[in-house]
Amino acid sequence: MLSNTHEREERHLSRNFTKLRTRSLSIATAIATGFVYTICVLFIAVAPKAAMAFFSTILHIDLTSLVRVVTWGSFIAGLLFWSLGPALYAALLARLYNSLAPR
Repeated sequence: MLSNTHEREERHLSRNFTKLRTRSLSIATAIATGFVYTICVLFIAVAPKAAMAFFSTILHIDLTSLVRVVTWGSFIAGLLFWSLGPALYAALLARLYNSLAPR
């Protein structure tokens, strides 16, 4: 048989939840995806045929005949897109989570 104190503590813990910090999650997501994007671009720049063969396997489509030229402009544009897009998505998820979580 459980003590009365233990039951109150268990009920208190079940109502407790951690709110997500929207700004922190967005920044962390932008940094992480930006880092992964940079690694991908380096892989394409250093070994384009191997990169296209690898991505062909992952995406189940033949990309080996495609030639991808990486310029500073395309790198910056892609970095912005692949950092800000997921960051905004993470912010949306955090706000939804915080609004739907029990109070």
